[in-house]
Amino acid sequence: MTDGVEFNPALLFTVIPQWRTQAAQMRSVSSSLGVTTTGGLPASTAGAAQTFLDMWHTTTRTAAVAADVYADELESTGTSYQNIDTEIARRMDAMGGGVR
Repeated sequence: MTDGVEFNPALLFTVIPQWRTQAAQMRSVSSSLGVTTTGGLPASTAGAAQTFLDMWHTTTRTAAVAADVYADELESTGTSYQNIDTEIARRMDAMGGGVR
């Protein structure tokens, strides 16, 4: 990597809520899928339909957890970077780095 890493804290105000919204949407879909029944379907298709519903219920539940984890990790990373910047500024001030 030749360009280094760039962190824009302003993006967190956009990205974290988007991940939280994604998580909420996945939880909602997961809840709906969890209570959906195969009643009314022919017996020959009910098993496959239930397998399909179960698979998507699990997938959306997993996606909701993942989206929440991404949001939490972005928040944690942002806090960490801000704390590091604050500490560096404090040390520079203590060494007279801000005085010219």
